[in-house]
Amino acid sequence: MVGNMLGIVRVWTTEDEQLLQEHSVLMRQRMGIHSKSDCIPDQPYGIYNQESKAAALPKITALVKEMAADADIDAISISCAADPALDLSRAAVSIPVIGAGEAGAHAACMISDKIGVLGLTNKIPEAIETVLGERLVGHLVPEGVTNTTDLVKKETPAAAVSAARQLINQGATAILFACTGYSTIHLKETIIKELAVPVIDLVEAQGMAYSMIRQRR
Repeated sequence: MVGNMLGIVRVWTTEDEQLLQEHSVLMRQRMGIHSKSDCIPDQPYGIYNQESKAAALPKITALVKEMAADADIDAISISCAADPALDLSRAAVSIPVIGAGEAGAHAACMISDKIGVLGLTNKIPEAIETVLGERLVGHLVPEGVTNTTDLVKKETPAAAVSAARQLINQGATAILFACTGYSTIHLKETIIKELAVPVIDLVEAQGMAYSMIRQRR
């Protein structure tokens, strides 16, 4: 029997069940997609540099394998803009594995050829940069943001709007989030309200990719 749920891998550690399931809740509310979320251990600040990424890779692959063994799950998504362990995970399981960054970049290319990226770190995720190519106008990080825990600061939405405005001034006609945490703080709605520009949200992009996988069956 084929499953009918998406397994979502969160690449930071939390014991707060509400926070853990936030992406699942958003997908269900916005797109009617049923999913299960789980997180990797011992990474309370998520992935924010090469060291934290290296530590996360085996944990992500192990969680992907665990999820793939669940009969209810027919695809898995790594809910991180950097798509860590994406190739390793695809090689390890027989069901489709989606990368949030890759999915978001492809979605952005469908609506604009001048894309500004709003990220979490000063280095743009490789998968996003590769897919966007010459469509990439610029990449900025909101002032005061260095890791996922900074996203809940009260100053972050205004700082993100300011960064998005700078990207528009550089010529961007659409904004792509390079951080799934921006979905958790509902930043898309804020930027659209303030700047009236299309925004590609990585949680929604993962949902779009999963919907297309389901249509093939």
